[in-house]
Amino acid sequence: MSFNNQSARHTNLPAILAGLGALPFLASSLFLTLGVYNLPLLGNTAEILRSYSLAIAVFMCGIHWGQYLQDTQARNLNLLMVSNALTLVCWLGFLMASFVAYFVIVIAVFLALLWVDYRLYQGGRITSRYFKMRLAVTAVVCASLALPLSFI
Repeated sequence: MSFNNQSARHTNLPAILAGLGALPFLASSLFLTLGVYNLPLLGNTAEILRSYSLAIAVFMCGIHWGQYLQDTQARNLNLLMVSNALTLVCWLGFLMASFVAYFVIVIAVFLALLWVDYRLYQGGRITSRYFKMRLAVTAVVCASLALPLSFI
């Protein structure tokens, strides 16, 4: 295998992983929309979507925390505080909010994370390719979270 093929595959890895990470959102949303409320071995479909959205939101916050620690020029956004605040908002929403309210909260958090990435892109801290991928995946995730709400 040539170096160019390895390099191309490595640069596509974030997009591949992000796309795969969006699949549970799409599948859970589709199941809920079709009235499939329980999945064998996994349990309640709404709870699967709820818990997965928490895991991914916190994961995305962790990416921003890591960026804060690695990139001194990205610190003007105070990513450490923003990522911690968004994590707490998601977690408290998960614990205390109703089903509908939680999905509104987590959609807002995903949009806030996208706004942070937009600011990082504007500041030259992330590439156009990465930001466009984040924009596309966030659109899919937010639509997947909003779709079941229209059937409640």
